[in-house]
Amino acid sequence: MNGLGPHKHDDSGKKEQAIYYLSKKFTQYEAHYSFTEKSCCALAWAAQKLRHYLVSHTTYLISRSDPLKYLLERPMPTGRLAKWQMILSEFDIVFTLQKAIKGQAIADHLAENPNEDDYQPLHTYFLDEEVLLVGATEDMSERCPEWRLFFDGAANSFGAGIGAVLVSPEGKHYLETAKLRFACTNNMAEYEACIFALKMALEIEVKELTAFSDSDLLVHQTLKQWITKDFKILPYHCNLLNLARQFQNLEFRHLPRARNAFADALATLSSMIQYPDELGIEPIWIQLQDKPAHCWVADKTSGNSPWYNDIKEFIKIGSYPPEATANDKGFLRRMASKFFLNGEVLYRRTSDLNLLRCIDEDEAQYMMKEVHSGVCGSHMNGYLLAKKIMRTGYFWLTMERDCIDFVRKCIKCQMHGDVIRAPPTELHSMIAPWPCLMWGMDVIGTIDPPASNGH
Repeated sequence: MNGLGPHKHDDSGKKEQAIYYLSKKFTQYEAHYSFTEKSCCALAWAAQKLRHYLVSHTTYLISRSDPLKYLLERPMPTGRLAKWQMILSEFDIVFTLQKAIKGQAIADHLAENPNEDDYQPLHTYFLDEEVLLVGATEDMSERCPEWRLFFDGAANSFGAGIGAVLVSPEGKHYLETAKLRFACTNNMAEYEACIFALKMALEIEVKELTAFSDSDLLVHQTLKQWITKDFKILPYHCNLLNLARQFQNLEFRHLPRARNAFADALATLSSMIQYPDELGIEPIWIQLQDKPAHCWVADKTSGNSPWYNDIKEFIKIGSYPPEATANDKGFLRRMASKFFLNGEVLYRRTSDLNLLRCIDEDEAQYMMKEVHSGVCGSHMNGYLLAKKIMRTGYFWLTMERDCIDFVRKCIKCQMHGDVIRAPPTELHSMIAPWPCLMWGMDVIGTIDPPASNGH
């Protein structure tokens, strides 16, 4: 508890007159502060309440301890200390050591008897700081037994667009996007995306739905936690509430922008299209490519022909593969300039003019086995294995990727290798259930004597 009582002197400067009484009851987490931090909290709270008195006058702080020195002497204050320092920075406060208890009697009385009826907590949080306290939300790629809806709107210099992703319990994604051909703000685009997404869900007869959005304004206004005052948003808000009544169960949740990247990409893509009437856009197909582009030209051997057969035939007789296009022929000519044919043996020229013998898939498997785990093999990693094979004088086009895959499958490397202490999944910070509350762990030895239950 803490109580404060501002006073002023009369014309003689000897008699104190109380002009205001304040009383504050600490919350559950503020009660765990140290004595100095409690004084800082009380001073910042009183400065906010009595700002109209403190701004235009020099204020003398009479106390047993100096909270100003505790705040201002810290080189890099963080957290609540930085907030209190910013609040008190606009006032001219001079600390005076308490010499008599006459003026402190009323403040002590208020501290011992706080008024709980009109208590208001100290609001020192920055804008949107409550977002940091939101727990982890569901990921779009995770399976969930209910329908989920992710939507977002984008308004920029190119225009405005909206995007929505409806995810079924089986994990199937339904994508929809639209270009807004009228001027709107970013909040209007968010409401347009929400209404557009809910109509999409109603068309396929979804009755129970969980909607995710990165718009803090839309979520709080829909949950009626914030009041809608903007005349541009009011029609959208009423329409959204009417659509929400058509669902048996509709829940809105807020999630960070990074978790809503898919819907945000759809909205940004639709907003970037300048002239949709004049463009014929085919459906976008996303291909999965698990290896570099230069490895596609020399994949695993087909039949009895090695990977370098086309290069060898071009150097030998100047012929191209029958299914080669103009781009494939140009690429083959550029690649053949780095090889040298001696009889029936093909070599690869290096930057220092050395020659590396090209080998096929079977010879490559035997070479990796002998160099990695043979008589003189040292079970090196994949990159060193590829470099050592090249120093031995052999080459194939995908040797680095193949060596890495070979080392990963080596049983002895897995049994006798160093223990990998990296976690198998990404670590997530544990959020305290209350502000300023931290988790702790203590490891102790054997308890002697043991408890009655044997522990």
